[in-house]
This record gives sequence, C-alpha cells and structure tokens, in this order.
Amino acid sequence: MFTKHIVRAVCVAGLLIAPLAATSQAAGTELPVVSEHRYRMLAKVRPLLFWISKDDVGGAKVSWRGSEDGGFGLDLLIGSDPRRAPRQINKWGYIAEQVRGTDARVLGVMKQSNEQTVADAEKALGAEGKGGYVFRAIQGTASNREARAGVTTVRVERDMTYRDIDPLIALVNGATDPTAENRSVALPPGTRPGFLVTLSELVKQSVEGYSKQASAFSPSKQPLTYVYFGTFYDLSLRGSELLKTTTIDGQRYTNVARSDFEIKNRSTGETTRFQLTYGTTGALAGVPVHAIYQPKWWFEVQLFLDERSAF
Repeated sequence: MFTKHIVRAVCVAGLLIAPLAATSQAAGTELPVVSEHRYRMLAKVRPLLFWISKDDVGGAKVSWRGSEDGGFGLDLLIGSDPRRAPRQINKWGYIAEQVRGTDARVLGVMKQSNEQTVADAEKALGAEGKGGYVFRAIQGTASNREARAGVTTVRVERDMTYRDIDPLIALVNGATDPTAENRSVALPPGTRPGFLVTLSELVKQSVEGYSKQASAFSPSKQPLTYVYFGTFYDLSLRGSELLKTTTIDGQRYTNVARSDFEIKNRSTGETTRFQLTYGTTGALAGVPVHAIYQPKWWFEVQLFLDERSAF
C-alpha cells in the first residue's frame, strides 16, 4: 500500500512538472554556467489522516548562466529518477531561458504527459513503451514586441531519462514535424519572456529589499507578467518573511527568506501556488534551499538543496 501511494505521488509530480517544463528555450549552452546547484526530491501523500513520504525519488539541477555583455540565463532539469522511484517511474522536464538585451530564447523539453488525473497517470504507466516513447519540445524567441513559439514532437524507441537531455535536444534540433503548432503574440510593455526569468526577478527584488529594510521588507502587490506559448501569466510574490536562523533537512541556515508565490493564467483564471526558501546574503543569496509545492490537500512535493544528490 505504501508503494502504491508513492507511485501516485510521483505520477502526479510528473503531471505538475509538465506545465513548467514546457516554458523554455533553445541553445541553453551558449552562455557559460556561472553557478549550479543540485536538489533532492521528496514526495508525500496523505491517503487519510497521516502523511506517507518517500525520499530521494528524484531531484533537480538549477544552472545560472551569464556573460560579460550582460546576457543571463537559467536552466532547470527536474523529475523522477527511474533507478530510485517506485515502479521505475520516469517523469521529467527541462527548461532553459536566456536573455540578451531585449531578445530572449526559450527551450522546454518534456516527456509527453496527457494525463489529467492520477488514475490516468497510473494507467499510462502500464501502456508505456507501446509504439515508442514520445517527447515534446517547445522552442521560442521573444523581443520587446513579439513572442514566437513552436512545438516539435519526437518519438524514440527507448525511454530516455533526464540523463539523456543532451542527445534528446540534438534529436529535437534535427527533427522536422509537419504537424507542429506555431504561435505568435504581440507583447505588452514589460512582459517577461519566461517563468524562470520572472521568478528570478521577484527573488532578486526580495533579496535586495531585505538587504535594505531587513524584516520590514514588504512585497509589491503588482504581479510580473510573462508569456508562454501565446498565453499570458501573472507571477506574484504574495508574502515573505526573513528567518534569521532555521533548520531544513538537518542543515542550519541563516538569513533566509521564506516566500509564497502564485501563478495566474490570465485566460482561464487558474492559479498555482508554491513556496521557496532562499538565501538573502553570502554565497546563497537568491539560491533556493527548499521548495514546497502542494496542489492538493493529500499530495506534496518538496525539493531540498543537496549537492551530494545523484541527480
């Protein structure tokens, strides 16, 4: 029963990763990596009154990129590890966003997930591999006036994991998809080109705010808008508190901000909330040390900063 519940948790984690992992950019290797951190994933389910958890079922890697001319970028690779997850679940996604002046490029690669419910996800596990494995990639560009993006679908014979991200991107770049959907949209002034860039900006605002006002920092009520595949989203910092000292996953941290964020889809009104705890001073300034995402009362995913992670 324990394993069954954790299988459900990791399946749902894959469903949660999908909307974010499709928000990204191409040519993520053009800018050099200036910093990189690894995270361990813990999945929790609450079938009745008590939480059941499974640690180290996957993880994440975040890379910060930059150049002397002011270009910057962020990469996120996140998902389950089939070598450690129950039933060898393989759900993952990759995001890369780069900005140079007013121009941006995004690439997102994810394992195709059409499941809308946990039952769908469990059913899909049994059907995997029949007819090959399908991955989708969204590649886009943006200027200060317009954003363009297209979807490319590739089918492979073996089930690729996050360890195969480089050869998979090579397949995407060489693929031709006559059924690919393309979209373009005019951008209102101030629209950001992607989720990671926008989140990074809000985190930076809070770090700078705490350095000036300490615990008196108050987040702006004005959300930042970003575009994804022709749809606009508002990302807000809903609340934040400075923790002088705290212990997370057995590690003691000082001067970290615990902040609550919300994404709102302007077209549907749907909202997504998550929490990040990140440093405000020193080497960990702006670096998440803990992330919590609980979309349902019975399900939660957490990421812990863990440089020893095998991810």
